[in-house]
Amino acid sequence: MTERLARITPDAMTSEQMEIYSRFTGGKRAAPGAPFSLLHPEGGFIGPPNAWLLSPPLGRVLERIGWTMRHELQLSDRACEIAILLVAFHRDSPFELYAHRKAGRAAGLTDTEIEGLATRTPPTFESDEERQVFTTTLAILDKQNLDDAQYAAAVAGLGERGLFELVALVGYYDQVATQLAVFGVEPPGS
Repeated sequence: MTERLARITPDAMTSEQMEIYSRFTGGKRAAPGAPFSLLHPEGGFIGPPNAWLLSPPLGRVLERIGWTMRHELQLSDRACEIAILLVAFHRDSPFELYAHRKAGRAAGLTDTEIEGLATRTPPTFESDEERQVFTTTLAILDKQNLDDAQYAAAVAGLGERGLFELVALVGYYDQVATQLAVFGVEPPGS
């Protein structure tokens, strides 16, 4: 598939678009050692934020949600990456897989564990939280819901807040996978 949306470069951005762009050029996202960057080496974005610039009001919200999903949840980074990678493999999302293989490694998953998630092979769980995230994410992906027993197990293992965060995480990355697919966004070098 070819990319359907031209990269919007800083010299062509409106002030509203530049506001969004500037949120990606500093801080944790741009720090040395960050697992991946969404900045194109020649300016503008790679990945989902390029499409977000089409609607700055939505772009601002999606940027903030993305930041929260990556940096402010109570779920551990490793548990989050297990869920994100399960979504990415489920949706066969090349860009999400490109970015979150890197983020998964940074969170402590091995390449074997990451690739095993493609076939739903559980990684070596380091916590009950990770085990519950794995099990609950698969149930959500398969049924778009949890039955009463799955819900009770998820609340017991993650707490209500943790379960809410997981549901939001799965939904957000499913939405991003849809945006990437519709706009034909591929990882660098594809």
